[in-house]
Amino acid sequence: GRKAQNNQQLLSTLDPFHWPTYNYESPIFIHRRTSESHLYGIIHKISNVHLYTIDTEADRPTRRYPHSLPALIQIQAIHDENYSTVIIIEVQHLPPTSSSLFHSIQQLCQVIFSSSNKLMAWGDVKKELGPFEDFNLFDLSQVTNTLDLQKYFTKLWNQMHPHTSDCLARHQPVVDECISEDVLVCLVNSDDINDEFNPNDPVEDYNTCICPTEIRPYKATNAVWSLQKAVEFIFHQALDKTLTLNIWSCGLDFHLHTWQTHTDKRTRQSLIAYAMNDLFAPTNLYFHLNKTSSLSSNPTNPINLNTIQINAALDLPLFLILADSHAKYFPPVITTSSYKLITKAISGLQWYGRLPEIRRHQLCIQFNNQLHQQHAEQILNFTDFDEQSYYNWISHEHS
Repeated sequence: GRKAQNNQQLLSTLDPFHWPTYNYESPIFIHRRTSESHLYGIIHKISNVHLYTIDTEADRPTRRYPHSLPALIQIQAIHDENYSTVIIIEVQHLPPTSSSLFHSIQQLCQVIFSSSNKLMAWGDVKKELGPFEDFNLFDLSQVTNTLDLQKYFTKLWNQMHPHTSDCLARHQPVVDECISEDVLVCLVNSDDINDEFNPNDPVEDYNTCICPTEIRPYKATNAVWSLQKAVEFIFHQALDKTLTLNIWSCGLDFHLHTWQTHTDKRTRQSLIAYAMNDLFAPTNLYFHLNKTSSLSSNPTNPINLNTIQINAALDLPLFLILADSHAKYFPPVITTSSYKLITKAISGLQWYGRLPEIRRHQLCIQFNNQLHQQHAEQILNFTDFDEQSYYNWISHEHS
């Protein structure tokens, strides 16, 4: 179809949408094989998060199931602009509702879908979550603090890209200079009859718009942007939508053992990447919109960033903690009035075995520049530990 052709055209001309991997860890899957201790750790990890991006996926209709089958709830817990925790709830693989594990999953959802948190989505958050209400994971009435990024993006784009003068000139009122009561209509423009232009709201889209597509790609009243087109126009990247219609209830997590072949595994990996990008793209647009609206000092800006901190901590001392998997449930970012602490959990990390002295020294690295910290994360490799340099250092410390 046309959508598939447009998708392939984008993929062939633009770089694919990409969210840097250092901004997130592997997704956390929630289903009947998730341990309760793991759930408690996740709750602790996101306990200070108050901004979330939400998306959902449903199976495509089939002859057996003529209606879409709810399958996934994707959740991005945004610790700050540079770090997120991704949670994927596989609702067709949940434990029995009477089990303690199910109640623990409910506790996690209560933390996320609290009225004290802001929930964002590319579209209406409640409509997105509506088909999943029957699973009794959350109380939809508690979802009150929401942001429809799709509508807000459309509104802000139209405000910053007004109709051209030529387009508006077509709708200027015409003064009737005819004195005679006999008027002959020789030509009727049918487009004008169906004109949806609203003079009280001249920045909105309408069907007779003649603006270039580069500034006004939509030509209908109440049109809203697709996520793919927003990513294309803002980031000049292609958000692949090839996998939109799929069997999302197949069991994405390998621990569910619903796969049989390596092809099945690769397919699931592609679906996971797709599901995560459908979170990362709106979140990336959210921060872009916030910066744009801040620069324009738009008084109608509804976005309130009181719940998160973006650049407030850039001048604070920055500390990096490298730890083994025991720290995977620590909040990855903690910001106080006097410092910012980043915890990086690396599975399998351990002190150098033949150097017992180092165990008595606490690793504490301070970076005054965030770029330095990111660079250090990329180059710091414990397998490259220089034993002789360490002994030279320890000798100097005790001399």
